[in-house]
Amino acid sequence: MSRPRSQSLPAINTPHRYPPYQYQRLSSPRHIRIIQLLGYDPILSRVFISIVEHDLSTLSKRFTALSYTWGSAIETFEETHHSAIIGPDKARLSKNPCDIELVLVPPEALETFKRSDDASLDPRGSMVDLYTTPVTTITVTGNLSNFFRTYMTETWPRRHAQSHACWGPTISLEESTNFWIDAVCIDQNNDEEIAAQIPIMGEIYSSAGRVLAWLGADEARFSVFRWWHDTVYPRMRHVLHRAGEKGILSLRASSCFDIELWADVFGLAPPVELGVTNWLDAWTEYWAFYRTRRYFHRVWICQEIVLADCLQTYCGSGELSWGDMVGFTTLLGTIHWVDAIGTQCRVNLPLEWTPSIRGFGIGDLFEVQQQQNSKIWQSTGWVRQWFAIISAVRRRGCFKPEDRVYATVGILQQLLPPNTPLPIPIDTTHTPEQLFTFTAAAILKNWPELSIFAFLEHNASRAFSSLPTWVPDLSIDDFPWPLGPFDTYFGAGIATSAPLKDFSVNDWFQARATAPIPSFRHIDPIKGQFALRGSKLDTIKQKYHCTHVYDMKLAELAIEVLANLPVHYAHDLVQEEETGATRGQCRVEALIHTMTCAGMGFSSSRGSMEKTSQLFPSFRSWLLMSLSQVWSGIDPVDRLHPAHTAGDDVELQKRRAKMMETMTNVGMSSKFMPCMKEIEEMASMIIAADRGEGQWPRLLEQPLEFSDQIRRVMTDRCLFTTENGWLGICLDTALEGDEVWILEGGAVPYVLKKSGSEVEVNIEMAGGETRTSKAEGRRFGGETYVHGVMNGELLGKARTGAVQWEEVVLI
Repeated sequence: MSRPRSQSLPAINTPHRYPPYQYQRLSSPRHIRIIQLLGYDPILSRVFISIVEHDLSTLSKRFTALSYTWGSAIETFEETHHSAIIGPDKARLSKNPCDIELVLVPPEALETFKRSDDASLDPRGSMVDLYTTPVTTITVTGNLSNFFRTYMTETWPRRHAQSHACWGPTISLEESTNFWIDAVCIDQNNDEEIAAQIPIMGEIYSSAGRVLAWLGADEARFSVFRWWHDTVYPRMRHVLHRAGEKGILSLRASSCFDIELWADVFGLAPPVELGVTNWLDAWTEYWAFYRTRRYFHRVWICQEIVLADCLQTYCGSGELSWGDMVGFTTLLGTIHWVDAIGTQCRVNLPLEWTPSIRGFGIGDLFEVQQQQNSKIWQSTGWVRQWFAIISAVRRRGCFKPEDRVYATVGILQQLLPPNTPLPIPIDTTHTPEQLFTFTAAAILKNWPELSIFAFLEHNASRAFSSLPTWVPDLSIDDFPWPLGPFDTYFGAGIATSAPLKDFSVNDWFQARATAPIPSFRHIDPIKGQFALRGSKLDTIKQKYHCTHVYDMKLAELAIEVLANLPVHYAHDLVQEEETGATRGQCRVEALIHTMTCAGMGFSSSRGSMEKTSQLFPSFRSWLLMSLSQVWSGIDPVDRLHPAHTAGDDVELQKRRAKMMETMTNVGMSSKFMPCMKEIEEMASMIIAADRGEGQWPRLLEQPLEFSDQIRRVMTDRCLFTTENGWLGICLDTALEGDEVWILEGGAVPYVLKKSGSEVEVNIEMAGGETRTSKAEGRRFGGETYVHGVMNGELLGKARTGAVQWEEVVLI
């Protein structure tokens, strides 16, 4: 008599409780577990699966890797997104009666009871004996539970094993039923296994036949979001293809909310049938889809998307084209609409939705994808590409701060030369501070320049106060605009710097990236010490602090700096055309160079008289606009003025008196500076306009090149002068008395602060011996721009012996 069999798996409805699944040790670090989907019982919310161990090298293109977010798919904005630590949300991960229960059927049971209607071929499932077969269970919650419920429909797996002519290749039946899902395939309670699986994550996603990006079962805003890609994007692409560059320039000068633009140029109107009646609401739905989907702001998707050979994106039962999503956001960036969309859409959204995000959550990934596909790191080294991944991860949320590094290891493994060990230890017992320090040490040991210093945040904003000051807190995404990143043209402390005219741009960057590591560079990540060579430039004598780059006080400080500088800035010499004699640079030129960091652009004419003179009219207009507002006592940007008090009037008179005194001390010609008569006349126009008796001066509404140049570089920074007359900008956290140093391998100068304590440093010598020395430890205080040393001028003096390197220890 044969054993009784159950009915087909989808028909099982006995609420029997099975024991939990017990993970067995994997055979090797190269082995992974693969899920085979067998059937679905919608009544009991059970999905029947088997789990089989495989050698990863034998699985190429034979399975699907799931890319998703743990917990909830929809953002509830309950946590602070720019907080250093986003801890596990217990509410999102807790069980509820509707969660899917995975019922694991031993593979040998499938062999015994295999039939022609096996699940790998037909959705009805296999016939197995659930009464005598030793099945076990795993409960999955939240977003993953919703995925199984949505995916395991009556039409699976054939619905996924169909041709996608526009979006990708045909998916085989094997790929549509065999899955790798981290929460199930990795024993989450085994730290040793997690540490072994992290390094091969990248290979798992690159070996998958497809990566299925799951945005969640909730289809809120999905119809409008898909309308943008299915209807609007093709129309815009077609029109711009015919119009060319003129079409791009025309859209840059237009408003993305202009009804006539959409009707006349593109023949489009808001999708009223989808409940949207105007373009602002349409853009809001588009922007809010990205903002509310946690998937786009999750750290692990970076390597999952970048390494995917075939990527399919699903929201509920609908599919999206990743190529169209990326293409549309790229187009919005090209026509300069991204900022306007983000700013205006916030008007329609709750306050807690307003923290800024870069792009829409995929723009940075597209850039990394392009670099990955072009294999740019093969000529410039893996470090630069790896840190680009870290930067993309750094702006996203995670359950554990360590994931900011671990989520990049898969790509790092792909970037390294074959058989190269990972440059950082993978140890789940390490604290975030230890892991971040090992990461910074790995970059500094393998990259000739100190580029990582460009991504250090303010010390006051750090989540981990015990981190060495030279190590970025990767759990914080808020840091000043970098002055010396990986692709900077500055070379203040770089011995390999050469005139730009001698190189093409690409050759110049490649020469910098492949330069040898400075011989004296010793890092002790355990003690948190970084020993290198440096040369003290000077000490900060005076700071000119301003609370915000748009504060009118910045213009007052600018003329105060000019008044305190000599007429000719002696640290940057220029040659007179007629006599050939050299003299110090005009102080206005020096100030413009400093406040704009010489334009922040890669150009062989940077620093030339011609380049600087182009900003003179804009600088003069900026001063006139700003000082006139100070003189009037009115800020036209803020039209809701509180009532003036007697104290306000007294303060205004003091500011006017000081301005007149400063302008008199500067005594520049009208070619470079506005005169007091011009300032008073424009101030009168501002006062009249504020009373409703005239128009606001046009200058207040005109875009100024100088304002745009300083918007990024002067944010969180301030002007300073040193004891020996150097002019520069530094972080606003720097103090008078702090030191300015040129460090070997540093593209820019840096502020260093004395710690007041002596540290013992072990220096490894060339022969393998160790030398122990004592030195005063210094704390890192941020990047600076110092006019006259940014192109390696000080190194030229160092070669002649005029300036000597000395050992510096950062702690």
